[in-house]
Amino acid sequence: MKIRYWKILRDLTSDYLKNAMLVLAMALGLFGVGCALGAYAVLNREVARNYQETRPASATIEMEGGISRELVDRVKTLPGITDADRRATLLARMKVHDKWYPILLFVIDDFTRLRISKFTPLSGSRQPLPGTMLVERTALGVMDATEGADILIKTTNGQAQSVQIAGTVHDPSLAPAWQEQAGYGYITLETLRWLGETQAFDQLKIQVADSRSRASITAQAKTVATWLELNGYRIHEIQVPPPNQHPHQSQMQAVMEIMVVFSYLLLILGAILVATSVATLMVKQVRQIGVMKTVGATSRQIAGLYLVMTVVLCGVAFLFSIPLSRYAAWVLSAKTAELLNVVLMDQTIPAWVVLLQLGTGLVIPLLLVSFPVIRASRRSVKTALDHYGVSGSNSGFSSGQMGRMRFGNELLTLSLRNAFRQRARLILSLVLLTAGGAMFMTALNVSEAWFENLSQMYSQRLYDVEIRLNEPLLTNPLIAKLKSVAGVNRIETGSSMAISLDKAGPYAISSTYPDKGHGSFTMQALPIPTRVFRPKVAAGRWLSDPNRREVVLNQGARSQDLKLGDEISLSLAGKPTSWHVVGFTEDVGSPATAYVSLEVFNRLLATPGRGSLLRIGFANRSQEAVFPKIREIEQRLERENTVVRASIPVWIVRNAIAAHLRMLVNTLIAMAVLMALVGGIGLLSTLSMNVLERTREIGIMRAIGATPQKIKSLIVLEGLAIGLFSLVPGFLGSLALSTYLGRFIGNLAFRTPLQLVLSQKGLVIWFTILVTGSILATLYPAHRANRLTTHEALGYE
Repeated sequence: MKIRYWKILRDLTSDYLKNAMLVLAMALGLFGVGCALGAYAVLNREVARNYQETRPASATIEMEGGISRELVDRVKTLPGITDADRRATLLARMKVHDKWYPILLFVIDDFTRLRISKFTPLSGSRQPLPGTMLVERTALGVMDATEGADILIKTTNGQAQSVQIAGTVHDPSLAPAWQEQAGYGYITLETLRWLGETQAFDQLKIQVADSRSRASITAQAKTVATWLELNGYRIHEIQVPPPNQHPHQSQMQAVMEIMVVFSYLLLILGAILVATSVATLMVKQVRQIGVMKTVGATSRQIAGLYLVMTVVLCGVAFLFSIPLSRYAAWVLSAKTAELLNVVLMDQTIPAWVVLLQLGTGLVIPLLLVSFPVIRASRRSVKTALDHYGVSGSNSGFSSGQMGRMRFGNELLTLSLRNAFRQRARLILSLVLLTAGGAMFMTALNVSEAWFENLSQMYSQRLYDVEIRLNEPLLTNPLIAKLKSVAGVNRIETGSSMAISLDKAGPYAISSTYPDKGHGSFTMQALPIPTRVFRPKVAAGRWLSDPNRREVVLNQGARSQDLKLGDEISLSLAGKPTSWHVVGFTEDVGSPATAYVSLEVFNRLLATPGRGSLLRIGFANRSQEAVFPKIREIEQRLERENTVVRASIPVWIVRNAIAAHLRMLVNTLIAMAVLMALVGGIGLLSTLSMNVLERTREIGIMRAIGATPQKIKSLIVLEGLAIGLFSLVPGFLGSLALSTYLGRFIGNLAFRTPLQLVLSQKGLVIWFTILVTGSILATLYPAHRANRLTTHEALGYE
């Protein structure tokens, strides 16, 4: 073996602890990159595959009246149509442990010949008998039931019936039931009749030949709708969701992309640490470099030695990080798949992930290491042989302002001077600690902002349950009957109806998915003034005149081309209606919604004095107190023959939203812990370098009477000072990062940015970690410094 390789081997084995920390820092960064990239690649492929295998409908045309099989067959023959099917969907209620939850019932024409919006049978019956149903696999948890159990279900017009769970299916086009706090059931038309409903198939699902864009699908759907109207059918709405895109696919991609960004940030921090460590080693070996140049070594050869050493460190990190990151990617993709209700049929991580992991894991460290290596390898022989420690040219503050400062305690003064003696090295340490602190405090800031935003649902909604009635009823008698219920302190009526933004076309077009929730657009008619709903007005004003056609749009309904004062046309009950935009709101937990006056709404629909919504607030708003009161109110309505279509407590909506992005917040905290660990390793490396450079100084201090405890205290105070110096920039960095992530996560979940919340707990915890970590990081350098005798320190080369 060439002597240069013996030198590399000796340098790598001369300090096991330091090199192990470098490998750990690099492995952490590579682990994060491999985990995030691997999970992203698997999920991006599998989510698309799962959704495509359901053969989602390009468009759904909702019609009035029944759809016959003959009509479906005729639609299939139309130009540009590749397939068609008929369905029906209705919202019912199911009883679970004396509590009523929503359940979405899908009425299937033929379970044995599914062609559009398919689902996969998992267990039990493939064709439910009348009086039974199949349920989506994630709904079993919400139902707290197993296959074969009976669930009490009540539809709008029928009596509560016990329906047996005959089997389970997997439908990846739906969000998990536990996220929506609802059930999913698949029944036949006979079962729908048995439940008391007379509704027939009213949804015509079509697949078009040109499904590349929403515009082309919409054009084809309009052509079919025109043909249907010419044949005597009345069109209610055309639903065209984003083509070939899972309802949560854009959210998943955004979350995974931000994880990849932070993983690379972690890798860069680890590479900076390697660069500072190699610089430390070259400081220690300056005279060796001079000797090597004396016997004929070139600057390129010397630089090559340390670059090869960096490659070896990265190679060892690869040995640990690649297999562990692949396993973590499988775990992360599986957990995320649960959030998306997706089955990972193929968990193979593409080869490009490993290649990118290897490439960036080598290029980034080598690029950062090359700067100190090239600078040190270009030293002249005389400069290298005359090296004695800290150079005067880079003494920084120690010879300037810091050298003239006094802090009362000589030990503290000397520690602060030492901290500033190498400004470049100090900056690198501060960057590592600042990044770790900023990320840690950001994670807790965003977490608190997330839950504070959710808590606004209770401050914006002064009611605790929203009861949706089957039809608009006279409101005054209803209020009078329910006010007598003990504990009720506020009741307000209103109305709600699905609408679409009319764009001067003959049909209402919406982006609603088959679950009737994602992509929906609703009009809520409220009494003016309203006493139970206080949304945050982001621009303009709230509704003020009950007799004017004014509309306020929330963040989900607001588009970039809409502004205050615009006139918009909204399709209401199939008819275009004109409204004047007076404000925009930010209300947490609502889909795209247009708020209008109940008086105007009733005038347009010829339903004066009526409402289809009851919003009821209780004196005790706790979940334990609300449920008995809801049951009591429903029983009162039942005695009055008032049909309830849905009963939705506010806490259910809150839990449904909280479940959607809980994993992202947890991932941020995990990334913050990893960054804090890398920052601690960086501080240890910096202090080790500083102690090495001052070995002779320490010998002189020992010679004039400094005790080992004084030397240890000096180094501990230096490390503590560097750690505390990073607190302020870390805090400021967390403000900027929290603002950015708050906007990202808020727009992702609520369509509105999260407010900037400063977590006092996060600041206290990080301060504690910083102080404790700084002290622990100084113990090893202090131990090494005190282990040297005075003679060894003075004779240090």
